Amino acid sequence: LRSRGLKREPLGRPAFPRPGTRPALRGPMALDAGLSLKALDVFPKTVAEFRQKTTSGGAVSLVCSVLILLLTVTELVDYMQSTVEEHLEVDTSRGRTMTITMDLAFPALPCSVVHLELQDVSGNHLVDLSRNITKERLDRDGRHLQEHELPKGNEEIAQLAKAASLDHGRDGAEFNIGSNKRRKPLVVGPGENVPLARLLQELLPNVVDDEAAVAEMRSHLGEGCHIHGALQVGKVAGNFHFAVDRNDQRTMMTVFGQRDSINMSHTVRSVSFGEPYPGLVNPLDGMHKIIDKGSGYFQYNMKVVPTIYKQRRGREVHTNQYSFTEIFRTTAETDRLPAVFFNYELSPIMATFTETSRGLGNFLTGLCAIVGGVFTLSGVVDALIFHLFAHQHGPSGMTA
Repeated sequence: LRSRGLKREPLGRPAFPRPGTRPALRGPMALDAGLSLKALDVFPKTVAEFRQKTTSGGAVSLVCSVLILLLTVTELVDYMQSTVEEHLEVDTSRGRTMTITMDLAFPALPCSVVHLELQDVSGNHLVDLSRNITKERLDRDGRHLQEHELPKGNEEIAQLAKAASLDHGRDGAEFNIGSNKRRKPLVVGPGENVPLARLLQELLPNVVDDEAAVAEMRSHLGEGCHIHGALQVGKVAGNFHFAVDRNDQRTMMTVFGQRDSINMSHTVRSVSFGEPYPGLVNPLDGMHKIIDKGSGYFQYNMKVVPTIYKQRRGREVHTNQYSFTEIFRTTAETDRLPAVFFNYELSPIMATFTETSRGLGNFLTGLCAIVGGVFTLSGVVDALIFHLFAHQHGPSGMTA
């Protein structure tokens, strides 16, 4: 027994398994367990000697791998992207405000002439708004002018304006500005009442002209104006408009001569009613309105739709989108001075956009479908090619 490597058990002591060990199956039980597991195997194996590799099978495998890679990349890109779902509901919000952001350019009007006003149905009427509004002077080429820089050709008029503003008519200086007729401006002596003199100047505009103001305004002829900024308004219907200064209408008529000479050509670089969100389109952006002859009254009627954009990460953007229609009337069709009006009205319907994306389980399911489907299809194609070659060339052609 020792020579055969067998160990003799002592008599009277039956062999039991050691504590903590599992007895091995022997005999018919072990055979039945192995057969039952083999019956469940859905991946049957073949002996390596019976496997045959072919050139066509290699080509099909290469095409299969490339196709799986491309479809996997496409599936990953689709998983990373998000889709937007739209929903309409009644706007029940109350007491909120909205921000109007604007960026316009007036190439033919000086900044001292054009003014911004705001008016709404609640009774608010703000004139010559300057808070959070920036005005920048432009030359004829659209270049920004410095603080004391003048357009070319206006230097002499600017000197006359400076002299008139310093003199205040105390010495009765004479100026010849835009007319062949010389006349003295309003003379205010040291002991005279300046407010009374100004009142007479306003009550008798045909008799007394403010030559200093006329010269100052003429010194800026040929300039343009770039106006940009933001307004905080209530969520009620209203309008904001760009108009000429009514308080200085006499001076303006002296400088421009007639209403048709007040050119309200403008470029709307941007007008929005809130924070932007992906996919938002402001239809007025990039609008060009250039008048070559005469002038008129521009009116844009906008329908503002409250909008909520819900991002995937949970952030909500409360903003607005709008559509518009436009009307233009010449100065001959209306008694108003040239102006640019933006009338806005709020819609009672709110639009909600929600970003959604595919779940991880959906992505993995699609990935498994790609791999399994391509492998199954490639197996069918390889089998067809193999049998086709075997049928045409016989046993000797199956290695092709």
